[in-house]
Amino acid sequence: MLTVLLSVVPARAQEGFEPAVDGFDFAVNVAFAPDGTMFVADKDIGEIRVVRDGEILEEPFATVASTAPVNEMGLLGVAVHPDFPVEPWVYAYYSDADENRNRLVRFRAQGDVAVGREDLLDLLPTTFGWHNGGDLAFGPDGMLYVSVGEGHDSDRAQDLNDLGGRILRLKLDGSVPQDNPFGPGNPTFAHGIRNSFGLCFDPVTGDLWVTDNGPGGGDEINLVDAGANLGWPTQLGSGGEPEFVDPILTFSDTIIPTGCAVADGDLYFGEGYDGNLHRMPLPGPNERTVGRFEGGITDVAVAPDESLWIVTPTVLYKRAPAGLTTSPAGGGGTATAATPTASPSASVSPAPDEGPSGLTTAAGIVIAGLLLGGLLLMRSRLLRR
Repeated sequence: MLTVLLSVVPARAQEGFEPAVDGFDFAVNVAFAPDGTMFVADKDIGEIRVVRDGEILEEPFATVASTAPVNEMGLLGVAVHPDFPVEPWVYAYYSDADENRNRLVRFRAQGDVAVGREDLLDLLPTTFGWHNGGDLAFGPDGMLYVSVGEGHDSDRAQDLNDLGGRILRLKLDGSVPQDNPFGPGNPTFAHGIRNSFGLCFDPVTGDLWVTDNGPGGGDEINLVDAGANLGWPTQLGSGGEPEFVDPILTFSDTIIPTGCAVADGDLYFGEGYDGNLHRMPLPGPNERTVGRFEGGITDVAVAPDESLWIVTPTVLYKRAPAGLTTSPAGGGGTATAATPTASPSASVSPAPDEGPSGLTTAAGIVIAGLLLGGLLLMRSRLLRR
């Protein structure tokens, strides 16, 4: 009954965006080839799906034996070699169902399918399930950056001989660059991180931005330099201690910041639960909530044509050519001057050419209740703290 009622109440995209691709099981990460072809990590089923001209190709590019007994496990990240297709490599980070360990691998592409695989790095065991990290990004230096959570063992984040609670910097074959900040044999670029779902580079300045999730409030947006210690678990948020780098923005409430991207000189980042999209004019810290997407945001990305994309578990949205319309709502960050108010949400109402914009009181109550139940079910599948 819920499915039938939802099907006759069409949902519009957030103003300024349009739904561009749908049909995923649980999309969490997207990467673009130079020609605009998209590679999407479908988390729970362990498939890297290829999207071309708005259509999901029938055959997956590659499938991994991933496991997702909890929401922070599965196929978590995907990235495309910066010289693709001359260097036809697609990278992936996933929770291995056979070995109960997170892995970094890459696949050799031939057309739209993978024809070979290389295992690059064995990461933390998935003993506790949570805090696996998994986002991937190529830096302007041509290196691969990898977010690794502390695996629910917070002491890892301050141990320079560990692999947890940090951002790794690797060569494209998975080896360690000689000029890494903690020595030629250490893959760590920065540490003191609890669990990051998003890292992104400013294409103009080369700055690295990293989202990080607190244990209950204290979610952070960080500008990360080589060798930085972001403080976890000793410090959460801004503390002023000289050995730690304070975040640019801290949220007093739990928002679950996920993916991020820099577009038009602004940093965009999403919320995993409530689906709010934030925009922070750089260098920050003031930010505004500029949209809301049902189902929650799992990633934000910029395509080669500079269009902005929002990833939700089942639908990918693209910013329309007219651009993004902002709202007067503040985002709730502690560094924000504006008073937080309700964010605009994607409307759920009949389209203008399909009848009256309002619903009768009785029908409205019934459908609102069913929608709420559906949204709560969707929310339960999203990334948890």
